[in-house]
Amino acid sequence: MKRILHALTGLLIFLTPLVWGGLMIYGNGVDTEFRDFLFDTVDTSPAVGVIAGLVLVLIVLTYLGTFGSSRPRKRFISFDSDNGSVSISVNAVRDFVRKIGDEFGAVISMDPQIRSEKNLISIDLNVKLQTGSRIPELSQMLQDRVRESIRDGLGIIEVREIKVKVQEIVGAPLPSSTK
Repeated sequence: MKRILHALTGLLIFLTPLVWGGLMIYGNGVDTEFRDFLFDTVDTSPAVGVIAGLVLVLIVLTYLGTFGSSRPRKRFISFDSDNGSVSISVNAVRDFVRKIGDEFGAVISMDPQIRSEKNLISIDLNVKLQTGSRIPELSQMLQDRVRESIRDGLGIIEVREIKVKVQEIVGAPLPSSTK
């Protein structure tokens, strides 16, 4: 019910200036008797009424223009190689880096976020780790492996930074040895 009321209210807000604009254009440009009937107390020239009507209609049309399908632009990382320019989709880089996490047994999942700034890229590795992982050592190995893979596999030399963000540590705790 709330959605229907919202849609009806939006339709009313949309149609009111459209109808008034149309009536002003018609009354001031086509049928002056109609103008006198509608705007009995207003004493303006027909040109002012036509302009005001056009402004109202243009406002509505501009409002309608904002409802287009706004597909997100695909972002690319571009760099120069010996043979010319190379562009790689940020999504392709993300997928490439995500697969590197499979090489590490302690990494349950890895969701890389890629930021491109001028000729440099920055990578945030949001990882979910297995309980018992040595986070400092694992983080260093992940950073080194991602940097090496980006350089060797994709040809992107300029990696500004790689941040490892441990989002979750999962799994049953390892049994502690008692003496």
